[in-house]
Amino acid sequence: MAIGQPPSNAEGPSQGSPRTQTDSDSNATSDHGRPNDLGESAPVSGRSSFSYSRTYETPVTGAQTPDPLLGNKIVLDKQSLKNVSHTITSLDPSNENVHELNTLGHRLTNRKPSVSRCRDVADEADEAASPTRKRQGVPPEISSFSAELVLVGVCSAGLMLFSFLLGDMLAPQEQLKAALGITSTQLPWIVGAFNTANGLSVVISGSLSDLAPPKSLMVGAFAWLSAWNIVGAFSLHPSRYILFFVMRAMQGLAIGVLVSGSMSILGRVYKPGIRKNRVFSAMAATAPFGFSLGALQGGGLYQHLPWIFGSNVIICAICAVAAYFSIPPLRPVADVAGTDAPSLRQFDYIGGGCAAGGCVCLLFGLTQGPVASWSPYTYVLIIVGILLLIGLFFAERAAIRPLIPNRLWSTPGFTPLMIAYFLGFGSFFGCWQFYAIQFWLRIQHATPIAVALYHIPNAVVGVLATWIVSRTLHIVPGHYIYAVSMFAFTLGPAFFIPQTANTTYWALSFPGMALVTFGPDLAFAAASIFITSNVARSYQGSAGSLLVTNQNLSSAIMTSVADAIGTRVSTGVDGEITLEGLRAIWWFAMAAQLLAAFVTVVWVRIPKEEEKEHVT
Repeated sequence: MAIGQPPSNAEGPSQGSPRTQTDSDSNATSDHGRPNDLGESAPVSGRSSFSYSRTYETPVTGAQTPDPLLGNKIVLDKQSLKNVSHTITSLDPSNENVHELNTLGHRLTNRKPSVSRCRDVADEADEAASPTRKRQGVPPEISSFSAELVLVGVCSAGLMLFSFLLGDMLAPQEQLKAALGITSTQLPWIVGAFNTANGLSVVISGSLSDLAPPKSLMVGAFAWLSAWNIVGAFSLHPSRYILFFVMRAMQGLAIGVLVSGSMSILGRVYKPGIRKNRVFSAMAATAPFGFSLGALQGGGLYQHLPWIFGSNVIICAICAVAAYFSIPPLRPVADVAGTDAPSLRQFDYIGGGCAAGGCVCLLFGLTQGPVASWSPYTYVLIIVGILLLIGLFFAERAAIRPLIPNRLWSTPGFTPLMIAYFLGFGSFFGCWQFYAIQFWLRIQHATPIAVALYHIPNAVVGVLATWIVSRTLHIVPGHYIYAVSMFAFTLGPAFFIPQTANTTYWALSFPGMALVTFGPDLAFAAASIFITSNVARSYQGSAGSLLVTNQNLSSAIMTSVADAIGTRVSTGVDGEITLEGLRAIWWFAMAAQLLAAFVTVVWVRIPKEEEKEHVT
């Protein structure tokens, strides 16, 4: 095998593989005028490269290619290797060829890295350092994954009880009406007292949970709820119906604290990203699950009403103990390094008073209006409530630390999102779900336990809907999910408008109940993640309370509008809304939900969720 020499005008290393030649001039001498020790081979140059692999040159380029049959087998001759080593060491260091070889080696070792390789290394470094790419693990405030599961479960219990305490009253509502000795016009206060107090507490407690350690608020709210459920067990008598409504209001106060406190805890512990999406989706899944469980509890115990409250005492006491041991001792932290952490001294008392007073007056006036046949004082309450909410708008602009951060109102897509949520969720609960239960109980004469069983698809599909959100919100823009939820709202009225007193559950009620569940669950999950991801860490509870306040106001307003529509269209001898009136209400609900879908498609824009830090 002869060793070839590259052309004399070549500079630097050859770009191709060394070429094997079989020259006939095998007796040539070296530059020193003596035969080379490689035995009848060509002279060895300092520029030469050596290759002992069995290769074959291509006809055009002469580049070496491995034998496809024999592979890269190395053919070595020990004596030849010794001769090569002797020849290289015997070269004169002053030889020009040796100098060129040394220069060549220097150039090889000091070559600039490949541009593509530099780009790869830079991309890897950026991916490791970028906060938008780093995958989140168990938050540092939590000791382990099992502790994380318990914490998420306790915080989700707050939202679950919000729906639970509605379901266990709506399923046996006819039995409650008889036990309390109230009329059909007073029946809405079973829900109205709860929502009115909830609207009062959620506005205040949302900011308090951000400015104070939320653990004590959560544990105290669970204990408060346990105590008032004991009172509820002894208030089921016609002479104590006012105490019953007070008890429902006290339940609403506790639930407002639990919901806003849960949003504050989870929003502060979890940064925006995939893990937060899954946690908030899991919490959202407890809302339909809780309503179904509450309906099952109320329907199963409709002949033993005091035990509804007795079992609630046990549930709330367990949650209080779990909250005490699982919630970390979170304290307010500064949103920007080098600044002071927020404290209770910065609480917006003027804004809180306007918000609480406005919500209470508005909710009370709207709930009492149908009961009192819209007496003048109900209009006065509504007007005062609206004026206080207008005053809240101006008070927030001048506050040092407003209840809701002002930057949230300027976030693109936020205002139309809240309008669509108001129309969609308000018409869902206030115009469809409340009257769907009355349709089953009064028109189809179903038993409370049957009505409770009718809600099982609500729980199953609700969990599926929130699982979809957790898996897709970081893949597709959130407004696609939000638009689907608004169209899903319309499926409830669409499946109930054609129904009659003899329509079977499986024909229309079952598919309607299953499909409409995608509406509130997709909407709440997408909206809560979007809102809490666009406010600073110290505003998580306030942002969450805003969404719950929207739910309370929209439900109360839509229920009052629906009641006015139903009573104007058709009422029975006892003053209750007939089937024709219910259909008119459901037509109104569908129109409101289609308007919500239109607003979402045209104006709402929610970007894909990314792994990032809290906004400042």
